[in-house]
Amino acid sequence: MQLRVIAAILLLTSCGRSADPAARAKELTFLRTVMPDDLLEFAHVEVPAIENVAIMGEGADQHLGLHVFPGQKKLNGGIRAEISVDYPCQQGDTVRYSWRFMVPQGFVSDAPKNRWWIIGQWHDQPDRNRGESWEGFASKSPPVLLGLGELDGKLGIGIAYGPDQSQKHGPVFIEPGKWHSITVEIHWSQKADGKATFFLNDMTRPVATASGPNMHNAFQHFLKLGMYRHPDIQTDNWIYIDDLKITKP
Repeated sequence: MQLRVIAAILLLTSCGRSADPAARAKELTFLRTVMPDDLLEFAHVEVPAIENVAIMGEGADQHLGLHVFPGQKKLNGGIRAEISVDYPCQQGDTVRYSWRFMVPQGFVSDAPKNRWWIIGQWHDQPDRNRGESWEGFASKSPPVLLGLGELDGKLGIGIAYGPDQSQKHGPVFIEPGKWHSITVEIHWSQKADGKATFFLNDMTRPVATASGPNMHNAFQHFLKLGMYRHPDIQTDNWIYIDDLKITKP
């Protein structure tokens, strides 16, 4: 059963916490369904309207639903419904990110065009240590991302890695209506020692490993989960997320 939390339209972005305590309290209601308390101070909901986010299920089965649909408003220049976590780390750190996700039965992809459709990305940001801000900050493609597409009638995840996204891996096929777990361990670096290892469904062997630089600048890159897709895609879609954890092993 879907439980929609009654709230004002949220205009909450990874660029900064809302100054309105009531809006932040409502934002935290959503975030608590998907992550532990120790991540909340770093986390935000990035949606243009209340129709883009919902708490799904009841009790211990609650999880977060993120929704994109035709005609929705853009936010930060794009069609998106995401959560972001600006977990503190620095170049040279190794960080492990894990979560569960599901796309529902009947999920309609963008096949056969398969235009870009991102369900997980690690994004650069202005270096606050250098006094930089989002104003005038050059937009760049995420150096690590998980994309969604369809091949031969099956949904799959594709992986792109590197500042120029030159390393491609996948697809790794998934089943609609089934929860899948993802773990990504990233050694953050602008140099050749950078590395990312991707696991699906608690496999002991990775489904992909990529190496080389994975940062656009030396400041921490933040995680965004949900959906961010090509603006011309016209399908109505949900993705469900739960059990997000971020640690330094």
